[in-house]
Amino acid sequence: MIVWPSAYARIRARRTLPALTLSASLAMPFSAMAQGGSVQFDRECALKEIAVITLIEDHGEAEDLPADRVADAGLRLLEARLACYDGRVREALALYDSIFDLGPVAWARRQRP
Repeated sequence: MIVWPSAYARIRARRTLPALTLSASLAMPFSAMAQGGSVQFDRECALKEIAVITLIEDHGEAEDLPADRVADAGLRLLEARLACYDGRVREALALYDSIFDLGPVAWARRQRP
């Protein structure tokens, strides 16, 4: 017998993916520091990172984009962070800038239960 998930379970799963992606991206710097040595993170990268994290979180909360686009932005955030840690600042900044292609958050579309 096949049991299909309820609508609530499907909605909850769709909301969880971006949150998990973001959680993983936030945990990465701490694990990198725990592995030893001091880690250099360029100031420009840090400023872009804050803006990008806020944008991704806002899109996730507003649910104005498909979950896969938000998740993809989270993965690009991870790539940009790694590039910055590796000293490839120009590449990192280009990756951060590509995330801004998500566009502004459409709060008007948000529906409350």
